[in-house]
Amino acid sequence: MRIDDIDTPALLLDLDAVEDNIATMQRLLAGSGVRLRPHFKTPKCPQVARMQLDAGAIGITVAKLGEAEVLADAGLGPILVANQVIGEPKVNRLAALLARGVDITVAVDLDATVDALAEAAARAGTRAAAVIEVDAGLRRCGTSSPAETVRLARRLVEAGIDYRGIMGYEGHMYGQSDPQAREALIREALGVVGTHVEALAEAGLPPAIVSTSGTASVELARTFPFITEVQAGTYVFNDLHNEEFVPGRFRFALTLLTTVISVRERYAVADCGLKSLTNEFGPPLSPDGRLKAARLSEEHAILSGEGVAGLRPGDRVELIPSHGDTTLNLHDVYYVRRGGEVVDTWPILAARRFR
Repeated sequence: MRIDDIDTPALLLDLDAVEDNIATMQRLLAGSGVRLRPHFKTPKCPQVARMQLDAGAIGITVAKLGEAEVLADAGLGPILVANQVIGEPKVNRLAALLARGVDITVAVDLDATVDALAEAAARAGTRAAAVIEVDAGLRRCGTSSPAETVRLARRLVEAGIDYRGIMGYEGHMYGQSDPQAREALIREALGVVGTHVEALAEAGLPPAIVSTSGTASVELARTFPFITEVQAGTYVFNDLHNEEFVPGRFRFALTLLTTVISVRERYAVADCGLKSLTNEFGPPLSPDGRLKAARLSEEHAILSGEGVAGLRPGDRVELIPSHGDTTLNLHDVYYVRRGGEVVDTWPILAARRFR
């Protein structure tokens, strides 16, 4: 099948770019002693996760149990749930995964999440595993002091849970546009994680896992001797937002194919909108930068830029999302390409698995 044969709007996935991005990240970490546990929130597709594991990733990170269930069904893992599991429905689902023998580690940050994890393990008749999430400055989930982390580690041991270590995420760095200030913020955040590592070691509870960092902070994280792994996810597809923070490092693998349905003097209209494309980090752009989706409504995109002059109704346009994760979550399938040929279709099995 040729790309011209696909109805629109549709997601295209450049397999050459995906392979290059996976290889680039593995080279970036090679020799550092820091390993990769990529985040599934970007591909949401077992085929991509399998490629990452085959290239050397030590497991897969997820945000939700729904994503973990997709990976477990595909026989992929080990799985780190970098989020808290709490509430009866989720405890039941986690117990079901544990009963299947899935190697799954869950983040905890409160007594209540430790209790929920212990309950899931009891229902499954097996042992659960956990990492403690520490607040590295994001002010979201996570323990607020090293003393609290030590206390929670002891609680895990007392509860018969396999205490595996800690994790922290310096996601607030994305709010800092100045590169030098951003580097200082990352170093400060990872330094906070380091204080928790030191406190745990002094308490006789050294963490085997110290998991941190997204794509934009991997280059710094790999230089910290106490960090054992990173959770980078966006690198595998790249998007316009990530490109602002690590320009030129990764290729754009994900584009939305759309059809021009109307052309006016200064703008054109395409058949994609907020139901197939997101713009929370800015307007999506064409690969050559000559077109941008200046405005999105439900089913229409207003295209502007110097490239509008050459457009005609029926023309096909590719747009790079500003945020790939939320765009792909609107779709059910990738049209996998090499050049102009569609070589396969891959279901996005974890799309909208937000529970």
